[in-house]
Amino acid sequence: MEENMKKRLALLKRQNKQREYEKRVVFEKERLISEHIDFTKYYRFAEQGEADRINSVLNGLPVRYTRPDFSKLLIEHKSQNIDDLLPYENEDIWICCLCGSMELINLFSFGKMSSFFHDFEYWYSISDYLFLLFNNFNDFIYIDDNGEIVKSKIVTQK
Repeated sequence: MEENMKKRLALLKRQNKQREYEKRVVFEKERLISEHIDFTKYYRFAEQGEADRINSVLNGLPVRYTRPDFSKLLIEHKSQNIDDLLPYENEDIWICCLCGSMELINLFSFGKMSSFFHDFEYWYSISDYLFLLFNNFNDFIYIDDNGEIVKSKIVTQK
């Protein structure tokens, strides 16, 4: 009987932890929406299947010191100016915050690169490290806390 009580208590703890996490995710979503007046007009959050796919891309990246290891990635373009990315303004992207609370890191926003350009200061104030994943789930742009911008691909070098 005592073993059943221990299992039940463990289950209740897991359920409570999950509910607390879900509350924090909702809070983080509301914060993002409320801080940006037109968020719902220009962006949406990833659904579970999309989030799983984005997480698999992020988890598959070679990482060194909390940033992509570009010695193992194909670098297409480096810049210090966001305007250099204007050729991609019509692309659909996933905006991934790589620093902040776990709830923020696990929220992915989808929108046009042109909207991101317009709201760059907003996004950069939310997270110092941004990972913009193109809708093809292969190309990406990484922006670090020094404003360095790197366009790359998921394909690793041999």
